[in-house]
Amino acid sequence: MKSNQIKQAFESVQADSDLADRVLYAAAGEPLRRKGHAKPLYVAVIGCLAGALATGGVAYAVVNSSYFASAWGNHGNGESVTWTNGGSSGTKYTYTREFGDGIAPQSLEGAVQKVNLSVEGNGYTLDIHEMAIDENGCGAVTFTLSNPNGVNYYKPAAELGELVLYGEEEGGVSTPSMNFGEEWADTRCTIDKDTSSDTVINGTMCFASWNRDRDLRHAVTWNISWTEGKGEDAKVIEVSTPEFNVGAHVDTKELRSDDSPLEISPFSIQTHIDDLGYEAVDHKLTVTYKDGSEQIIEDDDAGAYNFYVSMGRNSGENIWVPTKLIDVDQVVSVTLEGTRCTSTGGAETSEPFTIVYS
Repeated sequence: MKSNQIKQAFESVQADSDLADRVLYAAAGEPLRRKGHAKPLYVAVIGCLAGALATGGVAYAVVNSSYFASAWGNHGNGESVTWTNGGSSGTKYTYTREFGDGIAPQSLEGAVQKVNLSVEGNGYTLDIHEMAIDENGCGAVTFTLSNPNGVNYYKPAAELGELVLYGEEEGGVSTPSMNFGEEWADTRCTIDKDTSSDTVINGTMCFASWNRDRDLRHAVTWNISWTEGKGEDAKVIEVSTPEFNVGAHVDTKELRSDDSPLEISPFSIQTHIDDLGYEAVDHKLTVTYKDGSEQIIEDDDAGAYNFYVSMGRNSGENIWVPTKLIDVDQVVSVTLEGTRCTSTGGAETSEPFTIVYS
């Protein structure tokens, strides 16, 4: 969604256009640098385990884990949330996001790594708890952000499950971010509404690296930032946790369609399609299981956005981090549908496509 569309969406819920800029900045960190198409929920209103750790699961063997309950549960939202974007033209669009139950297969128990790092700044404390990450460079980390004087976050966004903070306002910090070495990750933060308060926010940061081959070689840090001064004297201050060296990555499984590969894990799906373009129209991504059931990750026509991160990398890769864990061992196929748009000599053409990976 482009910035002018975001402002229109904000206006449709009676928010001023300056607030759109502030929330976009807070949610995305540095929006001008982002080249993917991740859709935060409120912006849409207003988008040594290698070889040893199996990624699928057995139905009766599950992990009783506070991490999976927090990171991959419903965050206090119930089974789903629904919202409407009125838009400036008066046309209303309805969107839904479904959540998982936070129950993970027993084989994932060893994937959870305790981080236990913290950083303080501008009256805030960011505590990082546990993380799991796959070979696609995707996963989730649980955290607590606290301030005895109150955490300055946007309440309407929190009602829909997303944590958005105001880093440029006095006494505030930006939404926590994450780095692989010096490179930032694409992140979306959720708020656990059942256990959070005005002074203590318990949340989850879902993330995707921008270049897994590069980023997975680096240690991870988490950051908070804020603005000091005003006008020309204003400067952004950022503080970071100590580095965390990732000790394990959950395996991915490769599926193929002709010569096009796809890597899937419980946490993410990654495709490699050089000619798909920056952002195809009418995306639909569906996972089909052995019992005939389907897990719809994204369906633009139906307004289903069952993911936290959806982005395109410059290398032709596309990444989705879904809201529900994927039972990889039970997957039969993954189907990607859309419309490829091209422009030649000033003439635009569109061509539907369907790619089935198995």
